[in-house]
Amino acid sequence: MSIPSPKFDSNTVWFITGCSSGLGKAIAETAYSAGHHVVATARNVDALSYLPDESRVLKLKLDVTSKDSIVKAVGNAVEKFGRLDVAVNNAGYTIMGDTEVIPEADSRTLLETLFWGPVFLIQEVVRVFREVNPQQGGTVINMSSMGGSITVAGNSFYHAGKFALEGFTKSIAQEMKPEWNIRFLLGAPGGVRTNFAGSPTASMKIFPRHPAYDSPSHPLTQILGYLKMPQVADTWCDPKICAQLLFDTVIGKFDKPLPSRLLMGSDSVQGVKQDLENALQEIEMWKAESESCSPGGGADLSKIGI
Repeated sequence: MSIPSPKFDSNTVWFITGCSSGLGKAIAETAYSAGHHVVATARNVDALSYLPDESRVLKLKLDVTSKDSIVKAVGNAVEKFGRLDVAVNNAGYTIMGDTEVIPEADSRTLLETLFWGPVFLIQEVVRVFREVNPQQGGTVINMSSMGGSITVAGNSFYHAGKFALEGFTKSIAQEMKPEWNIRFLLGAPGGVRTNFAGSPTASMKIFPRHPAYDSPSHPLTQILGYLKMPQVADTWCDPKICAQLLFDTVIGKFDKPLPSRLLMGSDSVQGVKQDLENALQEIEMWKAESESCSPGGGADLSKIGI
């Protein structure tokens, strides 16, 4: 069956979470500058003043940890523009610290933001893409991270949220019927020049160290020292370049199929590639022992689409 490609023109509507600063702000500005309609959301609508108050822009207060807030925002967006074409799950922050000292409430709230918020938004927009945009469909961009594939010390709950988001995205993408034309893209940047990392900010909460781990040689100690170096951010991605790459990828500027995961930044490419190579080496090293568990030859994964 031939499925029409999405059409991106001045009627395209972008719904973006976490637009108050950083990458979310850059994506909103990029889509607006291209002449598209933008639904920009944030906890504090005043933080969206960089976008003009005009017909192509809808600014909404949104708490991504609240399903009711998400349902209301999506409803308001469809009411104003009559459709949604691209949904960007971008809102997020991180908490850093030795896992033993991080309070349960903080870790649960982080997972509500990084995982359950995107899940609720996806459930809403998939319905819109299927029922309001028949055949035209839509695209979901889930902002993950190279931290959705590789890990570092002191970020256990952040990695848990991003790993969960990546697994969810890959699975639900396989549930979509081809005729719905609903696509999913995982964005995976490395370091980005925003207020997300560096010193403690609204986007990063750093907890006091646990005495059992607090030593100069501990990996988290070294990471925190690295983040405090003023020249470090100079090597990271430019959020405007990342936003433009995401935009160009979604609208089909490149003569390539939409990737399942788009790495952004040299550090992301290097880190994810090395992790995959290490995993392949370990699989081969233990292949005989692993396969010995399946005397019957193992399941035929082709029968379940793998």
